[in-house]
Amino acid sequence: MEKGEVEMRKLICAGLLFGAMVVASAPALALTVSFTEDFSVDASGWTNSSGPLTWVASGGPDGGSYVSFNGPSIHDPGTIQFRTSNAAASGGNFAGNWLSAGVSVVSAQVLHDAPAPVNVFFRITTGTNSPALIGVVAVPVLPGTWTQVSLALFPSNPLIIPEGPPSLYNTVLSNVTNVQVGFAVPAELEGTNFTYGLDQVTIVPEPATAGILASGLAGLALAKRRPRARR
Repeated sequence: MEKGEVEMRKLICAGLLFGAMVVASAPALALTVSFTEDFSVDASGWTNSSGPLTWVASGGPDGGSYVSFNGPSIHDPGTIQFRTSNAAASGGNFAGNWLSAGVSVVSAQVLHDAPAPVNVFFRITTGTNSPALIGVVAVPVLPGTWTQVSLALFPSNPLIIPEGPPSLYNTVLSNVTNVQVGFAVPAELEGTNFTYGLDQVTIVPEPATAGILASGLAGLALAKRRPRARR
């Protein structure tokens, strides 16, 4: 192995190790936001764009309750399957200023019985239903099994698409009024009725993850700039 390659590997390891040390030594934070809707009693004010949700007492990802919907499926992600519908849903715990609260991840457990993988997306809105941000989950969800899907919230995330200019990112997240979770099936399945399930919709801040990612990338950048030694 060339000397330059050895030095590069040392730099990468040093960058990742530094990130781990930062996380390990950071004091515990008093999180201002860490909420999960588990639909333990009912649909908690969540609705569907085409009809009411069904509350199911058991069979969720942890064996407990969840909400579901059976109806025509879509290919274009323009119809939402699950939504908070108003700021009071889930006790108002999703409504407010996500920027100042430090919310950096929104996630959920989802289920479907379509015969093929489907795409899942989050739509986060302000106002009555617009403007909004759409965040597409990168990996399609397989049928027949509960799957956790997550969206990292940061302005340069290429999976987040503002419904308008990029400046809407701050506009929406500083006054969130509605959280929506949607499914988009392959084009050949559009219009077919399938059943979709939702549980454990969660918003949390994750500064530790951001620290690891930043320091790791810094180590890679330093290694890339380092010239390789010649024989």
